[in-house]
Amino acid sequence: MKKNVVIRSGSLRMGGLERVLIEVLQNIDRNKFNLHLIIEDDCGEDNIFQRDIPEDLEYSFLKPKKLRDFTEYFKNRKKNIFYKMGYNLMMTVESIYTFYKLKRLLKNMGNIDVLVDYDTGASKYIDKLNVKKKIGWIHNSIPNLKRKESKIKRYGKRLDKYDHIVAICDEMKEEIESIYPFLRGRVSRIYNPFNFNRINSLSLDKSQCNKRDLEMLQERYYIGVSRLDTNQKDYDTLLKGYKRALEKGMKEKLYIVGDGPSKKEIKDKIEELGLKNSVYLLGQKKNPYIWIKNSLGFVHSSKFEGFGLVLVEAQILGKSVISSNCPVGPREILGNGEYGLIYKVGDFQELSEKFLEISNNESLRKSYEEKSKIRAKDFNSNGILREYENLIEGIN
Repeated sequence: MKKNVVIRSGSLRMGGLERVLIEVLQNIDRNKFNLHLIIEDDCGEDNIFQRDIPEDLEYSFLKPKKLRDFTEYFKNRKKNIFYKMGYNLMMTVESIYTFYKLKRLLKNMGNIDVLVDYDTGASKYIDKLNVKKKIGWIHNSIPNLKRKESKIKRYGKRLDKYDHIVAICDEMKEEIESIYPFLRGRVSRIYNPFNFNRINSLSLDKSQCNKRDLEMLQERYYIGVSRLDTNQKDYDTLLKGYKRALEKGMKEKLYIVGDGPSKKEIKDKIEELGLKNSVYLLGQKKNPYIWIKNSLGFVHSSKFEGFGLVLVEAQILGKSVISSNCPVGPREILGNGEYGLIYKVGDFQELSEKFLEISNNESLRKSYEEKSKIRAKDFNSNGILREYENLIEGIN
């Protein structure tokens, strides 16, 4: 008899977690499960991945866009004490509204065998939901995500209410078990799945490129793909390291694909460093793969990660990869330097040397390109999706 399974996640906006979710929904063996999808935030036109949900899969949003927008209105003005109070009130209203709507949806679905909380966004009230088994999926380094000791401790109490926890890399699994020893025996590692055929196909698709895009693709350039958010992404080191490499004779340009709240701050930094003719912010791209495919190499500068999906995507496309050695993910993906170049977080001098190594040493670059293809095979979706299925089938 097929299990009734609900997957709950936060949004369908452009992001790594969301891309992985769609990969799972499109390729998991639906003959084994009665599958339902619940998404917390309806982001309207920013539901980038909504069109990629399988047509025959039932899904629901918990929080209407108007409610979310009203909360954002207060959030953006919360330096004012009145708006801060309003924001705190709206956060409480949202939480209560979301909980009761989720509870009602689950009740209407009947007996739910497994709830997969794909971003642990329901952890506040997971123990109050009437489902048989609960799996929490963790996609980020906990100390960097929560930061304050009190929040880390509170998060652990919430995780203890799940029947099983999944970490997306070995380093993260070890981190979770070290911080929360009481979870040992309930944590497993399942890598994120990647659809090689889809990524390779999109890397050749120029249908969305205008004339200027096609001209830019002919240049020699490095590419970075990440959210423009300086809380997590280390753009200061990236831009300083790139500038130092230019000063030492490097000629390649730097393209950055992505959007986010720190766009103006990053643009100002580019101006300040005199890089406006060398660094280009390309904005959000539904298909970043053609830009990765045509690059000289992929560069990633982050303070912390959950895994680093884009590193694997660059490896699938046979690119040499340069990444900061941040927690967690990049070190594991790059085999501690065997499959790509890593540099200390915040060390722009070391980053500049990595740029120059790839730019000036063709044989080294080609060696890393071949190693990237070898390492990428460990992340093929077929075997990983079987791990998803085995976990859901085996939890009793």
